[in-house]
Amino acid sequence: MKFYGHLMSRATIKDIAREAGVSPSTVSRALADHSAISGATKSRIEAIARRLHYRPNLQAKSLRTHSTKTIALILPEINSFFVPEMMYGINSAAAERGFSVMMFQSDNQLEREKALLWYATELSADGILLSLSEESENLDHVQQLVQSGTPVLLLDKTGRAEEFPGITIDGAGTTARAVAHLLEKGHRRFGGVFGHPALSITQNRRSGYLHAIDQAGLSEMQCPTLEVTQILEISQNLRRFLAAFPDLTALFLMSDELMVHTHHELCAMGIRIPEQLSLIAISDGIAPYYLHPNITHLHHSGFEMGYQAARTLTDAIKAQKNDGTRLKSAVLETKLCVLDSVRQHLQL
Repeated sequence: MKFYGHLMSRATIKDIAREAGVSPSTVSRALADHSAISGATKSRIEAIARRLHYRPNLQAKSLRTHSTKTIALILPEINSFFVPEMMYGINSAAAERGFSVMMFQSDNQLEREKALLWYATELSADGILLSLSEESENLDHVQQLVQSGTPVLLLDKTGRAEEFPGITIDGAGTTARAVAHLLEKGHRRFGGVFGHPALSITQNRRSGYLHAIDQAGLSEMQCPTLEVTQILEISQNLRRFLAAFPDLTALFLMSDELMVHTHHELCAMGIRIPEQLSLIAISDGIAPYYLHPNITHLHHSGFEMGYQAARTLTDAIKAQKNDGTRLKSAVLETKLCVLDSVRQHLQL
């Protein structure tokens, strides 16, 4: 190997070829396990490559193959709920397909989201998984990227899902199923707690809630809603909400984050669950088992969403090289998990 002072230069294909007494093209084919190269020659070249600590030049390889085998994941934030399992699913599926994942956080800011999208393309990401920020109401920046030829798949917070492919759940339908469970348990005076009103995920789930109570012959006066713009404001907002509607017998919570904070606040207020107030949520299915009592929920698996999203994107990337196959949306199913937080309410 070549040395310059105390530094050792990186071994190249030519270095291996020189030691093996073969051409660089033979080395390249042997390391790629080409069928035209004999087993003995492959073994000898691989042994030399290991001894020289040879590492492929991925930048050069990507220029030849027009692929870096990387995908970018852009998230608005990383919290303790749903996102870690989704990231695990993405990494698992990507690794199975021979892809690596670059992760970025937009901090729920539209301008940062735009900058990260273009930065990912500058790093030659083969495709992008994007969970939209709270400020992303206009998706022209996503449209521009798609038109440039970069596959973009939206995650969970999909905005205008009819215009851009995404992996999500039927938020409205899932919320309606939660309401149906409360109705089956005899509850007619319950509330819905939702996240930031600008998010499509909030709008979707709230519309499902309102439709479900309307179908049951109830009104928003009987089943009021609370929208929490900032999670740190939930303490005072929830206390005001419950004070304004003291006869509520149950709450629907649209996410794990709202479920955990609401549970904590109710415990701090001395409200017993489910004796005084029943709870049902949409959840990744992990946090409900850490709370007492365990929370009845509609299971929305973060791992499944991440796994399917990465498989869908990598499949499209591979297909795009051949026939330009476009990304397709998918709606994942949710499952009702009946635990201990919803009691049978007897009408007086």
